[in-house]
Amino acid sequence: MKFKFGKRGPKIPGKKYCPYWAKTLLWIIFVLIVLTALGCVALQRTRFTDVIRLAYQIKQQQDDRLVLAQLKKIILLPDDVSPTIAIISDADALRVSQPSFFANAKNDDRLIIYPDKAIIFDAKANKIIQVGPVQYSTQAPTFALYNGTQSLQAVTTYERKLLLVIQNAQVKLRANAVGDYDKTLIIDVTGKNSANIQAIADALSATISGLPVSEKAPEGVDYLIIIGNNG
Repeated sequence: MKFKFGKRGPKIPGKKYCPYWAKTLLWIIFVLIVLTALGCVALQRTRFTDVIRLAYQIKQQQDDRLVLAQLKKIILLPDDVSPTIAIISDADALRVSQPSFFANAKNDDRLIIYPDKAIIFDAKANKIIQVGPVQYSTQAPTFALYNGTQSLQAVTTYERKLLLVIQNAQVKLRANAVGDYDKTLIIDVTGKNSANIQAIADALSATISGLPVSEKAPEGVDYLIIIGNNG
């Protein structure tokens, strides 16, 4: 089929001329599609994902404040101290590290940690499950967390889990891994933690590994955890 061009636009044999306004409309639609695609790329490069992550964190903080206000109606708590609040996502792993304290804990309970005590609170049932002293090890281990998944919240979620298991842990670095990982790996960066790494790996359901060839070893930390899709 051949097209012929006239003053009013392209003509298809046996049909009327295609008006220029229709041709212009098609060009406008095409340009809008291109601009939208370019805009998405630009937003990604300006860390649009960080905006989503920040919004998630703000929502989590709002939920934490509501839960804390609910808890204060049951037990007297200081108003001048901001506790650390986390959602228990793997109660079985926590029972490995502290069996007596987490004996009756379950997933979705809240763990509220003050300097002198920790509280397990079932917000849905409005019930305190456990209150006890905070348990610290003699030396605070330091960690780097690499996100080896496509989830934007992987590091934030895993850090909460880490602080539940090792309450005095210090996260020194948060970054993206070079590759994607199915399993969560824990690496002894300094090579001096062979006595403790197995217990930490078991509590976090992580696999002990050497440093993957594609990854760069972080500086100034005891352990590197590369977060995999198994969380």
